[in-house]
Amino acid sequence: MSAPAVGPDALPTPLDEYRENVTSSEGIDEIVTLDGVREAAEPLAEAIGATGLPAMLAARAATRRFVDDEGITYGAGVAPDDSDVAGGRAVPTEPRTWELDPIPLTVGPQEWAALEQGVRQRASLLDAILTDLTGEQRLVRDGILPGAAVYGHDGWLPQADGIRVPGPRQLVMPAMDLARDRTGSWRVFADRTQAPSGAGYAMANRRIIARVLPDLHREVDLARLRGFFFQMHKALAAAAPPTDDVPRIVILTPGALSETAYDEALQSTVLGVPVVESEDLVSRDGRIWMRTTSGLSPVDVIMRRIDGDAIDQLDLRGDSRLGLPGIVEAARLGHVSVVNPISSGVLENPALIPYLPQVCRHVLGEDLILPSTTTWWGGDPTHLSHIVNHLSSMVVKPTSRGSATSVFGWELSARERDDLAVRIQAEPWRWTAQDPLTMSTAPVVTAGGLEPRHVVLRTFAVADEDDYAVMPGGLGRVAVSADSGAISSLIGAMSKDVWVRADHTEQGEGEVLTLASPFGGASGGGYAAPAPRVASDLYWMGRYAERAESAARLLRVADNLVDDHAARSGTTGHAAMLAILSAVTEVMAIRPGFVGDEAAARREDPLPHLRELTLEPRITGSVADSAHRAVVAAQAVRETLSVDTWLVMSRLERTLRHAAPDDDLQELLMETIEGLLALAGIGVESLVRDPAWAFADAGKRLERAQQTIRLVGSVLAVERAPVVEGATTEAALVAAESVITYRRRLTAGIGGMSPLQAAVDLLLRDRSNPRSVAFQVQRLVEDLELIGDESALTGARALAERIDGLDLDALFDDGRLLLAREVTGLGADLRASHREIEETYFRRKATGRQVQWTQWNGEGAW
Repeated sequence: MSAPAVGPDALPTPLDEYRENVTSSEGIDEIVTLDGVREAAEPLAEAIGATGLPAMLAARAATRRFVDDEGITYGAGVAPDDSDVAGGRAVPTEPRTWELDPIPLTVGPQEWAALEQGVRQRASLLDAILTDLTGEQRLVRDGILPGAAVYGHDGWLPQADGIRVPGPRQLVMPAMDLARDRTGSWRVFADRTQAPSGAGYAMANRRIIARVLPDLHREVDLARLRGFFFQMHKALAAAAPPTDDVPRIVILTPGALSETAYDEALQSTVLGVPVVESEDLVSRDGRIWMRTTSGLSPVDVIMRRIDGDAIDQLDLRGDSRLGLPGIVEAARLGHVSVVNPISSGVLENPALIPYLPQVCRHVLGEDLILPSTTTWWGGDPTHLSHIVNHLSSMVVKPTSRGSATSVFGWELSARERDDLAVRIQAEPWRWTAQDPLTMSTAPVVTAGGLEPRHVVLRTFAVADEDDYAVMPGGLGRVAVSADSGAISSLIGAMSKDVWVRADHTEQGEGEVLTLASPFGGASGGGYAAPAPRVASDLYWMGRYAERAESAARLLRVADNLVDDHAARSGTTGHAAMLAILSAVTEVMAIRPGFVGDEAAARREDPLPHLRELTLEPRITGSVADSAHRAVVAAQAVRETLSVDTWLVMSRLERTLRHAAPDDDLQELLMETIEGLLALAGIGVESLVRDPAWAFADAGKRLERAQQTIRLVGSVLAVERAPVVEGATTEAALVAAESVITYRRRLTAGIGGMSPLQAAVDLLLRDRSNPRSVAFQVQRLVEDLELIGDESALTGARALAERIDGLDLDALFDDGRLLLAREVTGLGADLRASHREIEETYFRRKATGRQVQWTQWNGEGAW
């Protein structure tokens, strides 16, 4: 944001208006106060005060653009898609773009030091409670914690009782949600100990805002975030069972359709550990193994991002689709460590909050530094009476998060409050109530200026030997509107980067962090084979991207011919145009396309359908459809790809999605081809040649070979009048990006070959042409050799030999019949190679049966 000249008669700035708005209310703000500006926010306030609304709106637009470029999303759903050939998987609907405000939340070094101390203490307290509840349970036996509050919570999992994680800390990665109350004090209103999300989003926010406000980011000396992830990796390795090798760590997630898939993928990238789904794992001999394309690899640590009760269908929830039977047994045997522990969800129970001050004094011998929101538990008769008598002014919460949502008593009618009171009194141990918390506000950039929104802060801690390290800052989130107190990413809450001013008396500068590889040995070397699911997604990403590029090139040629010849019926050019339109139908496998009596109107006016084949994602095989499928496949394996991949893919999707009806089709197709070439360039120049890359390249090579085979079969293998044939041959070579070489060879002389034979030779046999079928098959052989399994190589090598042995003279002995047959046979061989690769490398685990799970009650209960 650049600073305009400001004189004594200057109009009020957005910050002046914001200050007047905020100070007239009774709340606390994170930037301005009645006395001026908070010290930590002074550089930010100066930057805002020296600029106008247009500059701030430009910063907001840049933020949104960078978020799109990075592909940062939250939330996802699925839509059935019977046409998807990539393993019969559902195609996700569009997740929401991550919302990020360009104005960061700022915290000074002294205030942060006090807050950090409170977070570390609370993490230690929660760890002590978890250690006790999964061990001797003395807190319950001694009456410090009520048993009903613990054992009545859904997070209490007796099946995991007694399982311990190596090391001094059982709770490895806790998080806490805090807000500043009307007195200016920070209060904890929720503990997140199950599988807390958001650390990856915090890192992503920092990267974006550093680009949006580069001058301010350089001016303000900020505590860096990368060290927290280094400590996270260290803590995960320390939690591993004893091993002579580098511990194998995986992040177990619900999959690419997880609401926080981006968060999980970014943490995977920063930590250097793979993301897995349940189908990527197997349980055998009391251990957990990761399935890879080269066999099984042992797993030492599972960083789980699924709820504890869903992690094992055998010992826990039998209807879970997210877990793996045998994990609880392997953890109990000490063969795998689950982080956070399977039973850590019990700590998220708000019924524990009223007892934390007493527990803290009993366990740590200290007063609780960070107070909690005043909370009442219905299992205590005194608390129950208070809840029932004050329902109209309280926030009512179930003790277990999954059983119901929070209820704001003042929003209920008298009858609704009476009904709720009856429900609470029927099962009082299942309910808590909290006094409403008047949260502080922070400015958000809107079209009308700066608007105060209620703000919360999620802090993240990680075990550091016998203490905890805290991320300097965390994830800020603001309410969805100025008059709302609801703050949840599920309903579209906006996020904020959190800036903590560095304190160099305690923190070094400029440290360079290198994370250890979880799969390499002590000296590194070698590459881990990907899981079959990952290999399949990479393979299909390569295929779909190449399919989109081939279609775009062919449509560009067709559009050129339509522009020149659509109105010249009966001419040679018009006949060539119709031939290429027919090829579009065959190569893109579009029905009816431009072929048949029902397509007569399309042949009369081809341009609208060419535009549909470019931009309509609902047409299977269109450029937009193939590009979107490539993006979906890439999103499923985000952690394996270059960061630049998302810049290219997001811009590619924007080109296709936001095209206007009057946009020139040639320019749209050229922009699309440019994006796909950039994506191919990343694969060539930025990705390590390891098995994961080989699968992506194998998909690309098979797809390009198939597209070229179809092009040859639909254009060159069809006899036409010589004058028409010359035009269609050149058109096919343009679509295959080989026309310049063809023309040079014709000029230099082609020996005894006819021009048509020269074209067929260039597209089929010529290994020096990177667009030929021979080149693709040779690269496919090299990819399979890199993957390191001979089983799929036999067919590919045989196909390469078949192409090398093609006799062009024999192919043209009987008109085009033999050429057409040969092309058909090559296409069948390519499909056979595809099936062999799928069968060898992408075999999915059989869908597990649901386990009928019954918890005993009454006599003999456990």
